[in-house]
Amino acid sequence: MMCIHLEVAISEAFASFNRDRVFIATNSVSIFGVHMAETATQDSGFETVFRDSKDGLAIFKDGYFVDCNQSMLDLVGASKREDFIGLTPFDFSPEFQYDGQSSADKGMQLIERCYNEGSVRFEWIHKKFNGEPFWTEVILTKMVLNGEVVVHANWRDISEKKDLELKIAEQKETFETLFNESLDGLSVFDGKQYTDCNKAFVRMFGFSSKEEVIGIHPSQVSPEYQPDGRTSKEAAQEVIKGSLGQGVHNRFEWMHKKVDGTEFWTEVILTKVTLNGVDSIYAVIRDISEKKDLEFRLEQQKRTFETLFEESLDGMTIYDGRQYLDCNKAFVSMMGFESKEDIIGLSPLAISPELQADGSISFERAIELNTEIIENGHARFEWVHKKTDGTEFWTEIIVNTIVLNGEEVFFTTTRDITEKKELELKIADQKLTFETLFNESEDGLTFFDGEKYLDCNKAFLKLMGFKHKDEVIGLNPVLVSPVYQPDGRTTAEHFEERAAEVFENGSFRCEWVHKKTDGTEFWTELIVGLLSLNGREVTYSITRDISDKKELELEIVERNAELESTIENLKQTQDKLVESEKMASLGSLVAGVAHEINTPVGVGLMGITQFVEERDKLNRRYQNGELTEQDLEDFLGSSQDIADIVKKNLDRTAQLVKGFKQIAVDQTSEEDREINLKEYLEEIVFSLGSVVRKANAEVVIDCPIDINVYTNPGLISQVFTNLIMNSIHHGFDGKDSGTIGITVNDLGDRAFDIRYRDDGKGISSLNLPKIFDPFFTTNRGKGGTGLGLNVTYNIVTNVLGGTIECRSEEGQGVEFLIGLHVKERA
Repeated sequence: MMCIHLEVAISEAFASFNRDRVFIATNSVSIFGVHMAETATQDSGFETVFRDSKDGLAIFKDGYFVDCNQSMLDLVGASKREDFIGLTPFDFSPEFQYDGQSSADKGMQLIERCYNEGSVRFEWIHKKFNGEPFWTEVILTKMVLNGEVVVHANWRDISEKKDLELKIAEQKETFETLFNESLDGLSVFDGKQYTDCNKAFVRMFGFSSKEEVIGIHPSQVSPEYQPDGRTSKEAAQEVIKGSLGQGVHNRFEWMHKKVDGTEFWTEVILTKVTLNGVDSIYAVIRDISEKKDLEFRLEQQKRTFETLFEESLDGMTIYDGRQYLDCNKAFVSMMGFESKEDIIGLSPLAISPELQADGSISFERAIELNTEIIENGHARFEWVHKKTDGTEFWTEIIVNTIVLNGEEVFFTTTRDITEKKELELKIADQKLTFETLFNESEDGLTFFDGEKYLDCNKAFLKLMGFKHKDEVIGLNPVLVSPVYQPDGRTTAEHFEERAAEVFENGSFRCEWVHKKTDGTEFWTELIVGLLSLNGREVTYSITRDISDKKELELEIVERNAELESTIENLKQTQDKLVESEKMASLGSLVAGVAHEINTPVGVGLMGITQFVEERDKLNRRYQNGELTEQDLEDFLGSSQDIADIVKKNLDRTAQLVKGFKQIAVDQTSEEDREINLKEYLEEIVFSLGSVVRKANAEVVIDCPIDINVYTNPGLISQVFTNLIMNSIHHGFDGKDSGTIGITVNDLGDRAFDIRYRDDGKGISSLNLPKIFDPFFTTNRGKGGTGLGLNVTYNIVTNVLGGTIECRSEEGQGVEFLIGLHVKERA
C-alpha cells in the first residue's frame, strides 16, 4: 500500500508541472521511443552521449523512468532496460538518507527545486536491485524533449570518494585524539609563538590551560642557559631556523623549565609542517628526567664496577671465547705477569697446564666448559692454572655471560684455592687414617644409630666371637648382653638410661657385662659418644675387655678389707670434719637457692592456679551451653600467656639449678655444634628482650658476620646471659637507662677477644677482687644469689678453656675482657 501511495503522490506532483499530458509508464516508453525515432536527425548527438556515457543517465517523466542508458543498468544491477523502465527514483533509495530525512520527502523537495530552478546537484544514497546501498552524485536537469517537459537524471557512483572522505575524517579525528590525549607534550609553533598545544604539554609545564601557552615563545619555558653553556634563546633560535628554514628534522635533548621554576630534561622532536598555508613547527616533547637519572646511575654503576673490577682481591677477566679482552691487577699478580697487556690477547689455555688434576686434557675440558657456559649463561668450576714461572695452582672460577658494548662476553672471577685444596687433601688423609685406626684398633669399635649396629671393626668381631661383620650389622646391643647386669637390673633398663644419657650429655663411660656368641659373659669398659656420620647423628662405642682388671680389682678388694677396719676411726674423724665444712657451705648455698628459686617457682604456681580457674570457668560455660567463640579465643589467648609465663619461670628455675651445678666446675656435657657467633649473640639478646626493655637498656653488638665456629652454644648463652643480667640488676640499678656493648675481635685461627662493657654504676675497688667468688653479691636483698659471675668465671676458664678479667671504677661502668678458644672454625 505504501508503494502505491508513493507512486500516486509522485505522479500527482509531476502532473502539476506538466498538465498538458498524462502518461502511464508503459505508454510513455512507447510514445517516447516513437518521438525519439522521429527526431533522430536532430538529437543524434544527444543520443550518442546518452548511450555512451560512463555515468548512469535516465529520463523520467511524471515521476517514472521512461528511458536509461547501459551505465545506469550496470549501476543499479539491472540485466535489461525493461527491469528499470516504469520505476521511480525512490525504488532505488533506502527509506532514509544519511542525514536522517526520509528519501521520499527529501527527494520531492529536490525534484521541486529542479523544476523551479532548472537544475539541481546533490549527493544521494541509492540502492541496487539486490538492496546494496551506494553513494551517488546526482544532477537533475529540467529539459524539453519532443515538446514535453522531462527531467534528465545523471547518477555518478562516488562510493570510493565517500569512503575516502570518511577515512580522511576518521584520520582527522584520530589525529586530534592522539594530539589531545598523547602522553607526550605536543605543540605547534609558527616561528614566533606557540599556536596550539595538547593537555600533556599543559600538565608537563604546570600551566592551568592551553590559553596560557598560546602566544608565548619556547624560551619562556626554558632556563636562561642550557647544560652546554649556551643561552636557551640562542640555542632555540638555532634549532628553529634549522627546522623552518632548511626543513631539517631535529631530534635533541633540551632542558625545560616549569611554571614553578623546576628545571627538567626533555627529548624534543621538531618537524616542519604546513598548517592553513603557514609553515610551522610541530614539536613532540617527552619528559626524560627518569631516563637521565638512570643514565647518571648507570654511569655511577659503571664507575663502581670498574673500581670493584680493578681493586678486587679476586682475579677478574673479560673473555670473548677466544682470548682475554681485559683483566684486573689481582689477576695479573695471581698469574705472575707484570702488566695486563701481557695477558690481553692470550687464551686461558696459555696459562693452564696441558692436563688437569683429574687427568683430563685442558683443551678438551675447556671446550666442554665453554659449551656449558653458552647453554646456561654461567658456570662454576675448579681449574688448575699455571703461573708464568710454571707453578701450577688450584683456582675456583665463576663465569657469567654479560653484554659489553653490545656483544656477549664472559665475565670470570678467579680465586686461588690452593690452601683449600691442601685442607681437603689433609681431610682425606685424616679420613684414611681414621678408617685404618678403626679397622686395626685392638679395642672393639662400633657405630650405632639408636636401634641397631651400623658397622664394627675386626677387634669387635673377635671380642664377641663373630666371624663376619654382617652377623653384627643390624643387631641391637642388648642382644650381645645377658638379660641382667650385675646390679640385678635388666640390661634393657640400663640400655635405655645410657641411651638417654649419651643424647643428653654427649658421651658417657661405664663398665658393662657383655655376652659372647657361645654364651660366655665378660666384663667390658664402654666409652660412648656422639658424632656425625654421612650427615646423620650416630653413637660410636669403644669396647675394651677388662675381665683381667676386674679380677685384679676383686683381689685388691679382698686385701683392702683387712685395712678398712684399721682406718675406719680415722675416716670417721675425717668425715666429721668434711661434713662440718660441707654444712657450712651448704648453709650459704641453701640460702641462695631458696631465695633465687622461690620467685620463679611461685610465679609458675600462680600461673598454673590461674590456668585451672580459667579452665573451670570455660568448662562451666560449656556445660551450661553458654560458650561462645569469643570465650574460646579469650581462653586460648589467656592460656598462651599463662603458658609463656610458666615456661619462662620454669626455664629460669632450670637455669638456676644448672648454675648451682657449675660451682663444682664439672666439664659440660652439652653438645657442640656450629653457630654463627654474631647471630647467636643476637639470639641471646633477643631472648632477654623483655628484661632489657624493662630496664630501658640497649645492647649493641659489634661482631663480624662471617665468624662460624664449633662450640658449646649453651655455655656461650649462659656466660652472656649472666653478664647482661648482672648489668641490669647491679649496674643499672637506680638508673633510668643504660647501654651494653659487646665487641668481638677475630684474632685468627681459633682465638677471639670479646669485650663486654656497660655504662652502669661500676664496682668499688673493695668489691672488685671478690666478684668471681661464689655467693658474693651486693644485691642479696633484691634476689641476688652471688652465683652468676662465679658460674661465668668457671665456664670461661675451666670449660671453655679461656680467660676472663674485669676492669671497673665506681661510677664508670664495668668492662669484662674475655679470651676464648673454640674447638674449630666452621
